Amino acid sequence: MTTTKALLIGQRRRLALTMVGGFAGVVALALAVAVVADLADIRTATALTDRLVPLLVFYAPAPIAAAGAYARCGGPACLTVGVVPALVFATLVVAGTVFGVPGVGGGDAPLGGVTMSFALVGLSGAFVGYCAGVTAALLADLAGFGGDGGDGGDGETDAAE
Repeated sequence: MTTTKALLIGQRRRLALTMVGGFAGVVALALAVAVVADLADIRTATALTDRLVPLLVFYAPAPIAAAGAYARCGGPACLTVGVVPALVFATLVVAGTVFGVPGVGGGDAPLGGVTMSFALVGLSGAFVGYCAGVTAALLADLAGFGGDGGDGGDGETDAAE
């Protein structure tokens, strides 16, 4: 598979799914722990999650997308990483509203607006990270130490080839 096709479409689908799913799991776990710590009034856990959640929601998509682009997971997977925090947040709010979890309802803020804001911030960070990862992969290929083999490094190849 050519480098361009590998960077745009992706050649390591299993790694891409693991990257997106793993990030979604980490964000969901962090948000759930933040809610439980707030409800249980555990000050240490609340202090930790007050620092961890913004890090995951706003800053983590860029380096994760950069690493995914360098590993040739493809643009769609790398950009999906930017939308993951918004989808997890919206799911948590809807589930909290349906199950009546105190402090997790929709409140006065429109859920769609807040979710779209999170998605735009995450998507822009993931796009910048993706561009940085593609640049790093192309420079590594140009220098001769990048991996542009026919398989994804773990034995994966496209069925079309």
